[in-house]
This record gives sequence, structure tokens and C-alpha cells, in this order.
Amino acid sequence: MILDLISRLSLYENIIPGASAIAAAYAAGDPAAAPCEVREKAYALKDDDKRRFEVHGHTIDLMMAQEGAEEIALCPCAELELAEALPNGGDGYKMNGAPRGTRVRLDAGFFCAILPGEAHMVGGKVSGAESLRKWVVKVPCPEALCVEVHG
Repeated sequence: MILDLISRLSLYENIIPGASAIAAAYAAGDPAAAPCEVREKAYALKDDDKRRFEVHGHTIDLMMAQEGAEEIALCPCAELELAEALPNGGDGYKMNGAPRGTRVRLDAGFFCAILPGEAHMVGGKVSGAESLRKWVVKVPCPEALCVEVHG
């Protein structure tokens, strides 16, 4: 996991392929200009019992917070139970288990890059925020960083 200011995203070009182009698209407010899929998300924060972990094998989840804040829980996959595959042929699985592990706060102006094999649970409540608006960029991962996640 990498947590840093969005203004510093281009420094991670060697770890996050296309980071500079993603940063430029974000600065321009143009998701279509990014070199990979961008999902614009906005949601109310949730109680822990309404959240689930997920894990990806071949994708970096690059979350770029625009407004609000959220808690993201990160946990070793070995502590969770592998559940169903992500819908629509998505890369990865949902995982069962209560929130635990490392908890980080993603605030507006920051990005969080979740690497393959890192189980993560987003959307947690934090003080001072009720919702979050962000880009979730699905960055195809270099083969050297991919992890096989089996159901």
C-alpha cells in the first residue's frame, strides 16, 4: 500500500504504470484522458458490519480522494475467508472477515494505491466526514507484481 498526496503521484511512475498520465488526467478533471479505466465513485460511509474485504490479483486499485474522507482497512489474506469472485469477471474476490489489520485514513487530496494480494475494505466511517467522492483507477499491474488469488 502506498499513501501520499495526489500532487506527488507522478513520483511513483516506476511502481504505478501510467502514474504521470493519470495525474495529468486527474488535474484536468478528465477521466477519459487516463490510460486505464477510471471509476468515479461517491458514497456515504458505512458501519463496519456493512463493509467487506476484497482482493485483486492483477490490478492496482488507485484511489484518489476528491472530497470527504474514509477509513480503509488492510489485512493479510491469510486472516480472511475467500468468498465469491467479483461480479462481471472483475479481477479478484470478495473476502469474509470482520474489519481488522491496519486502518488508514484517506482524505481529500490524497491517493492510496492498493497492490495485488492486499486485502482491503473501503468506505469506513471517520470523524469529520459522512461521505467520500473519489476516482478509483484500475491500473493493470506489471506481471512481476501479480499474485494468483484462487477461489
